[in-house]
Amino acid sequence: MRRSLPGLIVLLVLAAGCGGQPGTPTPERSTDNTTSGRTTPSTSNAPRPREVKLDHVKPCDLLTTQQLSALRIDRPGREVASETYESTGCTWTVNGANNRLVPVTKEGIGVWSGGSRTGRPAKIDPILGFAAITVTLPSDERHCDVMVDTTDGQYLVAAFTVSPSFVDQFPKPCDGARRLAEAAMQNLLK
Repeated sequence: MRRSLPGLIVLLVLAAGCGGQPGTPTPERSTDNTTSGRTTPSTSNAPRPREVKLDHVKPCDLLTTQQLSALRIDRPGREVASETYESTGCTWTVNGANNRLVPVTKEGIGVWSGGSRTGRPAKIDPILGFAAITVTLPSDERHCDVMVDTTDGQYLVAAFTVSPSFVDQFPKPCDGARRLAEAAMQNLLK
């Protein structure tokens, strides 16, 4: 995989701007899409139980107080701009982990199946009936994004990162991201 110096700099700046959260997938050519136990997404046209539009969603309001407690989040969320997704997300940083939700409204989840992104997309079981994928970076085993296809041209990103010295105290990154996505989707469906 080739990386350009400007692309690497942008990636590092984005990671630093997200409270030390490394590994934000960014546009770039990737040819290796194999992930054990999962398949590469081939379409964004999977059926949905209904459309869930994210245009006016306030990301820090996507989780209830009870959900925050269940997810071991004990601090308020902080809105952050996400240049990668051209959107505003919410980050909850706790001792040893980082949780982030980003409603993406400028592109559909299908962009991840074209092979032009650095992240490795893999289909996973649906989240509350909505098609979902994980996106991981081979170079970062402590970070995982779960993306949920909510409507044409929009999707929800749930990201979870564990600090190196805390890996035994939190769920695996893709499990943590899935729990975060499930909680947010419960509220979006209300």
